[in-house]
Amino acid sequence: MSHGLHHLSVMAMAAALAGCGGTTLLNAPPDTPTLGITAADSFAAAPTGATAPTDADLRWWNRFSDPALAQWVERALTNSPDTAIARERVVQAQALLRGASARRGPLVGAEAAVDARSRRAAGERRLDPSAALTLDWDLDLWGSLRQAEQSAAASLLQAEDLAQAARLSTAGLTARAYVAWQEALLDEQLLDDGLSLQREVLRLVAVRVNAGLTPQLDLDRAQTEAATLEADAAEARVRVRQGAAALQVLAGERPQPMAPTVARLPVLRGPPTVARPIDLLRLRPDLRAAERGLAVAAADLGVAQADLYPRLRLPGAITLTSAGLGGGVLDIVSATLAAVLDVALFDGGERSANVDAARSRMAETGEVYRRTLLEALQQAEAALVANEGTATRIRALQRGNTAARSAVEQARTLYTNGLTGFLDVIEAQRSALDTRRNLLRAQADAARQAIAGFEAMGLIAPVDPV
Repeated sequence: MSHGLHHLSVMAMAAALAGCGGTTLLNAPPDTPTLGITAADSFAAAPTGATAPTDADLRWWNRFSDPALAQWVERALTNSPDTAIARERVVQAQALLRGASARRGPLVGAEAAVDARSRRAAGERRLDPSAALTLDWDLDLWGSLRQAEQSAAASLLQAEDLAQAARLSTAGLTARAYVAWQEALLDEQLLDDGLSLQREVLRLVAVRVNAGLTPQLDLDRAQTEAATLEADAAEARVRVRQGAAALQVLAGERPQPMAPTVARLPVLRGPPTVARPIDLLRLRPDLRAAERGLAVAAADLGVAQADLYPRLRLPGAITLTSAGLGGGVLDIVSATLAAVLDVALFDGGERSANVDAARSRMAETGEVYRRTLLEALQQAEAALVANEGTATRIRALQRGNTAARSAVEQARTLYTNGLTGFLDVIEAQRSALDTRRNLLRAQADAARQAIAGFEAMGLIAPVDPV
């Protein structure tokens, strides 16, 4: 790609004049630190049956059994301010690259002037119009302009990778917001159901208290439990509205009341997708962007080093002057062409300091890449470990939920027959509701961790054309 850009901006005369450019300073970006990762490495927590990423996984939101989730993610990718900002930064980087390429060619300008002359003694007035074409060409002997163009080209690629990263982040945030919204809706339903059941129990206890079969203490306990459930249900309704508003904002829409919907948690269809550690180097857009940063830093160092050497420019002009307004005849045609060598004899060490700063920035960029790679590996391992742990949690809570429901039935039967106290009924109902809510949270965590897994692997559909 860069060679094509160079050919567009370099002309034959420049190639000839800069033929001595065997001393051109061009810095290659340093090798990216891969921490010894090889193609044989795999993640320790990769589950059995996991599949390698495919093109279909780039739109991983379609892998969940919930069309509404996919619709929300697509809306966010289209309308989110974050993705729009990233797209505009790509447009800006494209413009900067065009400007850097243009600076490698000659600058041609035009000038026009009218010279008025008057001699009182002779009563003469004269207007002499003139026009000129100007030329200014930096021959770029030491590759400063070429390095600047390479920096702009790498910055464009980096902006494109960052746009991909913004899309991945937007998709992940939107999917998690959707899961949180659905979780809040289901939690609200659980609490409303529990509250309805508790009110029925409260009615039964009141009857037994009025009949003298149960002490007033049981009624007070039932009322306390009902009030607690009512407060929890109110808090869940707040989370429902907050979750809906967050989801709409992520999709680039203003918050407004949402139509009633059937709540359900998205479930991943098929086996999980797991890449190899080495695949993250090409899949994760943030890693690719960090690698582009190395190329940018290397090119910027080349620019700073080239500024230590003289600049050779070819300024010139062609000037045409008319003999007079009435004559319309060209009186003077002049052309100039010069070679100007700009040499800075003393700058107080400014340019040397710029080189040192650029060299330090390149070293810093290498450390940024290393940190980004370490974070990517940690995120991938964490997502896989969490996925395994959540599956174990869900199985245990499902067994507990079955046992808790049985305990509630037994406690009610015993209480109705006067064989146990009401406290046992309250404890059984509370334990059953807590187990159901914990199971809901575990199932929501499973969906969130599946989303985090796709994010950690760097899977995202390509950026839409700008």
